[in-house]
Amino acid sequence: MAEQDRLALYRLWRPQTFSEMVAQEQVVYPLRQSVISETFSHALLFSGTRGTGKTSLAKIFAKAINCLNPNNGDPCNQCEICQAANDGSLMDINEIDAASHNSVDDIRRLTDEIVFTPIRARYKVYIIDEVHMLSPGAFNALLKTLEEPPAHAVFIMATTEPHRIPATIISRSQHFRFRRIPNEEIIRRMQDIAKSIDLTVDEDALEVIALLSGGALRDAISLLDQTRQLQTKSVSRDDVLALAGRVPDQFLSETAVAILCQQSETLLSNIQELAMSGRDLTRFVTDLGGYFRNLLVCSVSANPERLIQMRGEDIRYMTTIAKTTSPGILSDLIAGLAGLLVTLRFSPDLRTTLEIGLIQLSTQWGRAHPNANEQSLPVEKMKLGSIVEIKDPLPVELTDTATPTVIANDHAIDPTPAEDEEPIPVPDELIPPEVKVDKIPTETQVSPPEIVVSVAQSTQDVEGELTKTPCALPGAGMIKTNDGEESLLTVWRDVLDLVQKEHRIDISLCARPARVLFEEDVFEIHFDHSLIGQHTCLNKKESIELITQLLTQRTGRHYPVQIVLDESLDKAIGATAEWPWLAQARDKALKEDIPSPDERA
Repeated sequence: MAEQDRLALYRLWRPQTFSEMVAQEQVVYPLRQSVISETFSHALLFSGTRGTGKTSLAKIFAKAINCLNPNNGDPCNQCEICQAANDGSLMDINEIDAASHNSVDDIRRLTDEIVFTPIRARYKVYIIDEVHMLSPGAFNALLKTLEEPPAHAVFIMATTEPHRIPATIISRSQHFRFRRIPNEEIIRRMQDIAKSIDLTVDEDALEVIALLSGGALRDAISLLDQTRQLQTKSVSRDDVLALAGRVPDQFLSETAVAILCQQSETLLSNIQELAMSGRDLTRFVTDLGGYFRNLLVCSVSANPERLIQMRGEDIRYMTTIAKTTSPGILSDLIAGLAGLLVTLRFSPDLRTTLEIGLIQLSTQWGRAHPNANEQSLPVEKMKLGSIVEIKDPLPVELTDTATPTVIANDHAIDPTPAEDEEPIPVPDELIPPEVKVDKIPTETQVSPPEIVVSVAQSTQDVEGELTKTPCALPGAGMIKTNDGEESLLTVWRDVLDLVQKEHRIDISLCARPARVLFEEDVFEIHFDHSLIGQHTCLNKKESIELITQLLTQRTGRHYPVQIVLDESLDKAIGATAEWPWLAQARDKALKEDIPSPDERA
C-alpha cells in the first residue's frame, strides 16, 4: 500500500496554491495581491469556523512569500523552498500548536530565537494555530515582539474564537475572517474527489454530506472518506445518514406525522427503536426540530427549494404534510421541542423524558388540520436497522356488535371511549372490503392481506393518499377567507395568537375554552353556562371590537362577532381551542365543587 493511500482524504486534497482554495475569495484575493506587490503585513490573524481553510491558507501564504519562482502570487511547488515546505523539512516555517504550547516559557523561547535570520528562506514564518488557547501571560510576552518584529519575521495566527484574543493583539494584526463554505462549492469539490478515487456517490448523498458538514469542507471530506468502507455500488443518502448517526428522513417524517395526528403508539415504538439502535436521543430531538422547521418553511414559503437543502420530491412530500396544519401550530411545536431539549440535558432518564415530552406535544398541538375527516396521515415506515421495511397494516377484529377492535403488538385495544372521552370513529378504510356486510357473524376475526409498499413509492401516490386522508379535529367547521375555505378552528387559533401579540393575554385566556361556530356569515363564540366570568370578559365592547378587527385581518373579510352564553353545554357542536389538559382540570374542579380562594377565606 502506497503512503498516500494511508493518508486521510482531507490531507491528500489539502490545497497547495491560492488557485486551489475553495471559496474564501474575500481572503484569497488580498493575500495574493500582497504577495505579488510584496506589501504584506508582518502579522496576520485568520478567524473562522473549523474546516474552512485557515491553516491551509497560512501554509500557502508562507510558501508564496518564500517561493523562488512564484506564478501570479501562487507558489510554484517545484523549487527547493516549496518542496522543503511541503515535506516539512524547511526550518524557516514553524507551525506551533498553541493548545499544547500555551505557556509563557513557550512564547519566550519563540521570541528569543526569532532574532536569528532565516537559514534557507527569505522570511521566517511562525504559524500559531488555535492562538486563543494562549495564556494571558503568553499573550503579554508575545505583545512586544508582535508590535516590533525583525524585518525577516512574519506571524500568522489562526483561531476559531477571535473573541478570546486580547484587543491589543488584534489591533497589531491584519484580521481576515473566513466564511462557511457554500454547499454548492462543497458538493463540487466532493464530486472531484469521488471521481479521482473511483467512488460512486448519489447526488442526494453529496447534498446531505454538505448539509451535515455545516459549511466545513474538512468535515465533509472526512465523512466522504468514511463512505469508502461501505463496499456498495453506490453510496446513498441513507448510507450517509447511518454513518453520521442520524435517523433517516422517513423516520423523522413518520414521527412528525405521529405527533400531528396524536398517534402515541407510533411515538413510543419509534423511541424504542431509537434507544435500541444506540442513537443519541438529544440529537434526534434536534433533528426533529429541524424537520418541523422545514415543514414551517414549506407552509409559509412559495419557493421552499431555496431554503431547504433536500430533494424536490421530499420537499413536495413535506409541503403536503404542512398543508394539513397551520404555521402557528408548527411554530409552537418547534418551541416545544426546544424546551424539551433543555429538559433532556438535566434529566436522569432520557428515554422516559423524551416519551413524555413528545406525547405531551402531540396531545397539546396534534390533530389541528383543515379537513374534518377522522382519519390519519399515511406515512412511509422506515426501521432504523434497515434501509427498506414497511409495517403491515393492523389486523381488525369485528364482533357481532360491529365494534372494531384494533390488534397491536398482540394486545387488543378497545377503541370504545370512556364516559368522559369523546368518541374516536374508526375509518372504513381500516375495515377490509370483504367483511363489510349487514350482518357480521359473532366472534369473527378477519385480517387483511399483507401489503408491502416500497420506500421508493412515487411522491404522487403519497400526495394523493395525504390529500385523501388527513387527520382533523371532530366538529371543526369551515370559514371563507381570501385564500379559500379554511378550518374554522385553525383560523380561531390564529386569531388568538394575534390577540396575544396585542398583549391582551386576558382576552386570549378567557376565549380559549369557548366553542366557535360559523353560521350565516356570523362568527359565534359560545360559552358554557359555567363560564360566566369568561363570557363577561369577552362580552365587552372593546373585546368584541378587537376580535372583530383581528378576525378581519386574518380572513380578509368582515364578519360580525357574536358572544353567546349557552344555557346547557353541548360538546358535539362547535370546536374549542382550549388545551385538553386544561379542560380536564376545569371539568374536574367543577365536578368536585372546589371552592374559590375567596370562598375558602
